[in-house]
Amino acid sequence: MTAQDLKGLAVRLAEGHEDAARELYATYGQRLYRFVLARLRRPDAAEDVVQETLTAAWRNAGTYRGDGFSAWLFGICRNKVADRLRREGPGWEPLDLSMVGGSGLVGEAAEFWESFGRLSAEQQELVLLVFYYGFSQREAAGILGIPVGTAKSRTYYARRRLQELLQGGGGDG
Repeated sequence: MTAQDLKGLAVRLAEGHEDAARELYATYGQRLYRFVLARLRRPDAAEDVVQETLTAAWRNAGTYRGDGFSAWLFGICRNKVADRLRREGPGWEPLDLSMVGGSGLVGEAAEFWESFGRLSAEQQELVLLVFYYGFSQREAAGILGIPVGTAKSRTYYARRRLQELLQGGGGDG
């Protein structure tokens, strides 16, 4: 979708068009689900949070200011994840790697997601937003509500930590 298409979608959402809600789900449902699943590690909770996110986006579409629709939507999603974690705690379970990266993960991909799981929650969010979803450092900082410099620093240390883990020198810290 182009930026213009997304602005049109936001307008239709704000006007309460049900087809816009379906289009929002079709366009972002799986991306949001993977983002949430990587944080919550529970498919049922991830589905709930995606629904809460899409409902909030539909209800609050009038607050969208016309820039970075994806960043606005992921910001809502990130807040819903934080709400869930505050309410229920992380409830960590081993992550079914096929749920995040697709079926048939083997070798290097599985090793990556295992290493990813050893990053801090803050680092995981940034890795997902910047490297998996392609947000800029500035957009990721906006989604997370942190200064750009903090986002850059966390991203740097996350990359360094992933390299250590993937090269076998991970340790526990």
